[in-house]
Amino acid sequence: MKYIENVLEFELFKIGEFTLSVYNLILVTVIFFAVRGINHSLDLLVKKRLEKKGLSDEGRNKSIAQIFKYVIYVLGFFITIESLGIKADLILGVFAALGLGVGFALQDVFKDLISGIIVLFEGNVSVGDILEVDGVIGSVKEIKLRTSIIRTRDGIYIVLPNSRVVNDKVINWTKSSKITRFSINVGVAYGSNVEKVRELLLNAAKELEEVSNRPTPRVFFEDFGDSSLNFEIHFWVVDTWDIDTIKSDLRFYIDKLFRKNNIEIPFPQRDIHMIQSKK
Repeated sequence: MKYIENVLEFELFKIGEFTLSVYNLILVTVIFFAVRGINHSLDLLVKKRLEKKGLSDEGRNKSIAQIFKYVIYVLGFFITIESLGIKADLILGVFAALGLGVGFALQDVFKDLISGIIVLFEGNVSVGDILEVDGVIGSVKEIKLRTSIIRTRDGIYIVLPNSRVVNDKVINWTKSSKITRFSINVGVAYGSNVEKVRELLLNAAKELEEVSNRPTPRVFFEDFGDSSLNFEIHFWVVDTWDIDTIKSDLRFYIDKLFRKNNIEIPFPQRDIHMIQSKK
Protein backbone atom coordinates (compact mmCIF):
# COMPACT_ATOMS: atom_id res chain seq x y z
CA MET A 1 0.00 0.00 0.00
CA LYS A 2 2.85 2.33 0.85
CA TYR A 3 4.44 1.55 -2.50
CA ILE A 4 1.24 2.52 -4.36
CA GLU A 5 1.05 5.81 -2.45
CA ASN A 6 4.65 6.57 -3.33
CA VAL A 7 3.97 5.86 -7.01
CA LEU A 8 0.90 8.10 -7.04
CA GLU A 9 2.77 10.92 -5.33
CA PHE A 10 5.74 10.65 -7.68
CA GLU A 11 6.37 14.05 -9.25
CA LEU A 12 6.63 14.06 -13.03
CA PHE A 13 7.74 17.69 -13.15
CA LYS A 14 7.49 20.86 -11.12
CA ILE A 15 7.21 24.49 -12.22
CA GLY A 16 7.25 26.97 -9.34
CA GLU A 17 4.44 25.99 -7.01
CA PHE A 18 2.76 23.79 -9.59
CA THR A 19 3.51 20.09 -9.39
CA LEU A 20 2.27 17.38 -11.74
CA SER A 21 2.24 13.96 -10.11
CA VAL A 22 1.18 10.52 -11.31
CA TYR A 23 -2.01 10.96 -9.26
CA ASN A 24 -2.82 14.22 -11.05
CA LEU A 25 -2.19 12.61 -14.42
CA ILE A 26 -4.50 9.69 -13.62
CA LEU A 27 -7.15 12.09 -12.30
CA VAL A 28 -7.03 14.19 -15.47
CA THR A 29 -7.33 11.04 -17.59
CA VAL A 30 -10.35 9.86 -15.58
CA ILE A 31 -12.03 13.27 -15.92
CA PHE A 32 -11.35 13.28 -19.67
CA PHE A 33 -12.98 9.90 -20.24
CA ALA A 34 -15.81 10.75 -17.82
CA VAL A 35 -16.61 13.89 -19.82
CA ARG A 36 -16.62 11.90 -23.06
CA GLY A 37 -18.85 9.23 -21.53
CA ILE A 38 -21.30 11.77 -20.12
CA ASN A 39 -21.51 13.56 -23.47
CA HIS A 40 -22.19 10.30 -25.28
CA SER A 41 -24.90 9.36 -22.75
CA LEU A 42 -26.50 12.82 -22.96
CA ASP A 43 -26.55 12.58 -26.74
CA LEU A 44 -28.51 9.33 -26.58
CA LEU A 45 -30.77 10.56 -23.76
CA VAL A 46 -31.75 13.78 -25.55
CA LYS A 47 -32.50 11.92 -28.75
CA LYS A 48 -34.68 9.31 -27.01
CA ARG A 49 -36.65 11.90 -25.03
CA LEU A 50 -37.33 14.06 -28.07
CA GLU A 51 -38.46 11.02 -30.06
CA LYS A 52 -40.89 10.07 -27.25
CA LYS A 53 -42.35 13.57 -27.39
CA GLY A 54 -42.81 13.31 -31.13
CA LEU A 55 -39.91 15.61 -32.01
CA SER A 56 -37.95 13.21 -34.17
CA ASP A 57 -36.14 15.88 -36.17
CA GLU A 58 -32.54 14.73 -36.36
CA GLY A 59 -31.12 18.19 -36.91
CA ARG A 60 -32.85 19.63 -33.84
CA ASN A 61 -31.68 16.66 -31.76
CA LYS A 62 -28.07 17.20 -32.78
CA SER A 63 -28.22 20.93 -32.04
CA ILE A 64 -29.55 20.36 -28.52
CA ALA A 65 -27.02 17.59 -27.88
CA GLN A 66 -24.22 19.89 -29.11
CA ILE A 67 -25.21 22.55 -26.56
CA PHE A 68 -25.00 19.99 -23.74
CA LYS A 69 -21.61 18.83 -24.99
CA TYR A 70 -20.12 22.32 -24.85
CA VAL A 71 -21.49 22.85 -21.33
CA ILE A 72 -19.99 19.54 -20.14
CA TYR A 73 -16.63 20.34 -21.78
CA VAL A 74 -16.47 23.71 -19.99
CA LEU A 75 -17.37 22.12 -16.64
CA GLY A 76 -14.82 19.36 -17.22
CA PHE A 77 -12.14 21.94 -17.99
CA PHE A 78 -12.70 23.86 -14.76
CA ILE A 79 -12.89 20.65 -12.69
CA THR A 80 -9.59 19.56 -14.22
CA ILE A 81 -7.71 22.76 -13.43
CA GLU A 82 -9.13 22.77 -9.89
CA SER A 83 -7.97 19.17 -9.39
CA LEU A 84 -4.49 20.21 -10.48
CA GLY A 85 -4.41 22.91 -7.84
CA ILE A 86 -4.74 25.76 -10.32
CA LYS A 87 -7.17 28.46 -9.26
CA ALA A 88 -9.97 29.17 -11.70
CA ASP A 89 -9.66 32.88 -10.93
CA LEU A 90 -6.10 32.79 -12.26
CA ILE A 91 -7.21 31.17 -15.53
CA LEU A 92 -10.02 33.69 -15.96
CA GLY A 93 -7.55 36.50 -15.30
CA VAL A 94 -5.21 35.18 -17.98
CA PHE A 95 -8.09 34.96 -20.46
CA ALA A 96 -9.13 38.51 -19.60
CA ALA A 97 -5.59 39.78 -20.16
CA LEU A 98 -5.35 37.95 -23.47
CA GLY A 99 -8.74 39.32 -24.44
CA LEU A 100 -7.52 42.87 -23.91
CA GLY A 101 -4.34 42.21 -25.86
CA VAL A 102 -5.77 40.45 -28.92
CA GLY A 103 -9.40 41.49 -28.72
CA PHE A 104 -9.33 43.55 -31.88
CA ALA A 105 -7.44 40.91 -33.82
CA LEU A 106 -9.87 38.14 -32.79
CA GLN A 107 -13.08 40.12 -32.83
CA ASP A 108 -14.34 38.18 -35.89
CA VAL A 109 -13.60 34.89 -34.12
CA PHE A 110 -15.52 35.99 -31.02
CA LYS A 111 -18.37 37.18 -33.23
CA ASP A 112 -18.53 33.74 -34.86
CA LEU A 113 -18.48 32.02 -31.46
CA ILE A 114 -21.36 34.11 -30.14
CA SER A 115 -23.25 33.55 -33.39
CA GLY A 116 -22.69 29.80 -33.04
CA ILE A 117 -24.29 29.85 -29.59
CA ILE A 118 -27.24 31.81 -31.02
CA VAL A 119 -27.66 29.33 -33.89
CA LEU A 120 -27.60 26.33 -31.54
CA PHE A 121 -30.03 27.83 -29.02
CA GLU A 122 -32.51 29.36 -31.47
CA GLY A 123 -32.72 26.28 -33.67
CA ASN A 124 -33.54 28.30 -36.81
CA VAL A 125 -30.86 26.30 -38.62
CA SER A 126 -30.38 22.60 -37.92
CA VAL A 127 -28.34 19.74 -39.34
CA GLY A 128 -30.01 18.52 -42.53
CA ASP A 129 -31.56 21.88 -43.45
CA ILE A 130 -31.14 23.16 -47.01
CA LEU A 131 -29.70 26.69 -47.07
CA GLU A 132 -29.14 29.19 -49.85
CA VAL A 133 -26.28 31.61 -49.25
CA ASP A 134 -25.19 34.05 -51.99
CA GLY A 135 -26.95 31.90 -54.58
CA VAL A 136 -25.20 28.70 -53.42
CA ILE A 137 -27.51 25.94 -52.18
CA GLY A 138 -26.28 23.27 -49.80
CA SER A 139 -27.27 20.90 -47.01
CA VAL A 140 -26.07 21.57 -43.44
CA LYS A 141 -23.91 18.63 -42.38
CA GLU A 142 -22.54 19.92 -39.08
CA ILE A 143 -22.98 22.94 -36.81
CA LYS A 144 -19.93 23.74 -34.71
CA LEU A 145 -19.43 26.52 -32.22
CA ARG A 146 -17.66 28.82 -34.69
CA THR A 147 -18.53 27.47 -38.13
CA SER A 148 -21.11 25.39 -39.97
CA ILE A 149 -20.25 22.77 -42.60
CA ILE A 150 -22.41 22.87 -45.74
CA ARG A 151 -22.33 20.36 -48.61
CA THR A 152 -23.38 21.77 -51.99
CA ARG A 153 -25.10 19.80 -54.75
CA ASP A 154 -21.71 19.48 -56.45
CA GLY A 155 -20.36 17.59 -53.42
CA ILE A 156 -18.22 20.54 -52.32
CA TYR A 157 -17.97 21.21 -48.58
CA ILE A 158 -18.12 24.86 -47.56
CA VAL A 159 -17.02 26.11 -44.14
CA LEU A 160 -19.44 28.94 -43.34
CA PRO A 161 -18.77 31.27 -40.37
CA ASN A 162 -21.79 31.27 -38.05
CA SER A 163 -21.85 35.08 -38.04
CA ARG A 164 -22.97 34.94 -41.67
CA VAL A 165 -25.79 32.55 -40.78
CA VAL A 166 -27.02 35.02 -38.15
CA ASN A 167 -26.40 38.37 -39.87
CA ASP A 168 -26.51 37.75 -43.64
CA LYS A 169 -29.52 37.01 -45.82
CA VAL A 170 -29.76 33.23 -45.64
CA ILE A 171 -32.72 31.33 -47.11
CA ASN A 172 -33.65 28.16 -45.24
CA TRP A 173 -35.64 26.10 -47.74
CA THR A 174 -36.39 23.44 -45.12
CA LYS A 175 -37.84 25.81 -42.51
CA SER A 176 -39.77 27.99 -44.97
CA SER A 177 -42.29 25.33 -45.97
CA LYS A 178 -42.70 21.65 -46.75
CA ILE A 179 -43.47 22.66 -50.33
CA THR A 180 -41.86 25.43 -52.38
CA ARG A 181 -42.86 27.26 -55.55
CA PHE A 182 -40.55 27.56 -58.55
CA SER A 183 -41.00 28.87 -62.08
CA ILE A 184 -39.75 28.42 -65.64
CA ASN A 185 -39.80 31.05 -68.39
CA VAL A 186 -40.44 30.17 -72.03
CA GLY A 187 -41.04 32.24 -75.14
CA VAL A 188 -43.04 31.27 -78.24
CA ALA A 189 -43.19 32.80 -81.69
CA TYR A 190 -45.65 35.56 -82.51
CA GLY A 191 -48.78 34.10 -84.11
CA SER A 192 -48.80 31.02 -81.84
CA ASN A 193 -52.08 29.89 -80.27
CA VAL A 194 -51.61 31.24 -76.75
CA GLU A 195 -54.41 29.10 -75.30
CA LYS A 196 -52.74 26.01 -76.73
CA VAL A 197 -49.43 27.14 -75.25
CA ARG A 198 -50.99 27.38 -71.79
CA GLU A 199 -52.56 23.93 -72.17
CA LEU A 200 -49.25 22.34 -73.21
CA LEU A 201 -47.33 23.96 -70.36
CA LEU A 202 -49.83 22.64 -67.81
CA ASN A 203 -49.74 19.17 -69.40
CA ALA A 204 -45.94 19.14 -69.18
CA ALA A 205 -46.11 19.93 -65.47
CA LYS A 206 -48.68 17.16 -64.90
CA GLU A 207 -46.40 14.57 -66.49
CA LEU A 208 -43.74 15.02 -63.80
CA GLU A 209 -44.34 13.07 -60.59
CA GLU A 210 -42.09 15.47 -58.65
CA VAL A 211 -44.42 18.42 -59.41
CA SER A 212 -47.20 18.71 -56.85
CA ASN A 213 -50.83 18.92 -57.98
CA ARG A 214 -51.76 20.95 -54.91
CA PRO A 215 -51.41 23.86 -55.29
CA THR A 216 -51.98 23.35 -59.00
CA PRO A 217 -49.45 24.71 -61.52
CA ARG A 218 -50.36 28.05 -63.11
CA VAL A 219 -49.34 29.69 -66.36
CA PHE A 220 -48.93 33.45 -66.77
CA PHE A 221 -48.69 35.42 -70.01
CA GLU A 222 -45.82 37.63 -68.92
CA ASP A 223 -45.20 40.06 -71.78
CA PHE A 224 -44.91 40.79 -75.48
CA GLY A 225 -41.18 40.47 -76.02
CA ASP A 226 -39.00 41.73 -78.83
CA SER A 227 -38.93 38.36 -80.56
CA SER A 228 -41.41 36.22 -78.63
CA LEU A 229 -44.54 35.97 -76.53
CA ASN A 230 -43.23 35.35 -73.03
CA PHE A 231 -44.89 32.87 -70.66
CA GLU A 232 -44.06 31.74 -67.14
CA ILE A 233 -45.23 28.52 -65.50
CA HIS A 234 -45.34 28.35 -61.69
CA PHE A 235 -45.25 24.93 -60.02
CA TRP A 236 -44.78 23.52 -56.50
CA VAL A 237 -42.17 20.97 -55.45
CA VAL A 238 -41.48 19.08 -52.20
CA ASP A 239 -37.95 17.89 -53.07
CA THR A 240 -36.21 21.27 -53.26
CA TRP A 241 -32.76 19.65 -53.14
CA ASP A 242 -33.24 18.16 -56.62
CA ILE A 243 -34.94 21.19 -58.16
CA ASP A 244 -32.34 21.61 -60.95
CA THR A 245 -33.09 18.11 -62.25
CA ILE A 246 -36.85 18.71 -61.98
CA LYS A 247 -36.58 21.98 -63.93
CA SER A 248 -34.48 20.27 -66.59
CA ASP A 249 -36.98 17.41 -66.98
CA LEU A 250 -39.83 19.91 -67.23
CA ARG A 251 -38.02 21.80 -70.00
CA PHE A 252 -37.51 18.50 -71.87
CA TYR A 253 -41.28 17.81 -71.69
CA ILE A 254 -42.13 21.34 -72.81
CA ASP A 255 -39.81 21.11 -75.81
CA LYS A 256 -41.24 17.69 -76.71
CA LEU A 257 -44.86 18.88 -76.56
CA PHE A 258 -44.10 22.10 -78.44
CA ARG A 259 -42.42 20.18 -81.29
CA LYS A 260 -45.31 17.74 -81.45
CA ASN A 261 -47.85 20.56 -81.67
CA ASN A 262 -45.80 22.81 -83.99
CA ILE A 263 -45.27 25.53 -81.37
CA GLU A 264 -42.08 27.38 -82.25
CA ILE A 265 -39.60 28.67 -79.67
CA PRO A 266 -37.92 31.56 -81.53
CA PHE A 267 -34.39 32.75 -81.21
CA PRO A 268 -33.60 36.48 -80.89
CA GLN A 269 -33.58 38.24 -84.26
CA ARG A 270 -31.85 41.47 -85.12
CA ASP A 271 -31.99 43.51 -88.32
CA ILE A 272 -28.63 44.84 -89.50
CA HIS A 273 -28.64 47.82 -91.85
CA MET A 274 -25.48 48.27 -93.91
CA ILE A 275 -24.75 51.85 -94.92
CA GLN A 276 -22.30 52.25 -97.74
CA SER A 277 -20.30 55.42 -97.52
CA LYS A 278 -19.80 57.51 -100.62
CA LYS A 279 -16.29 58.53 -101.50
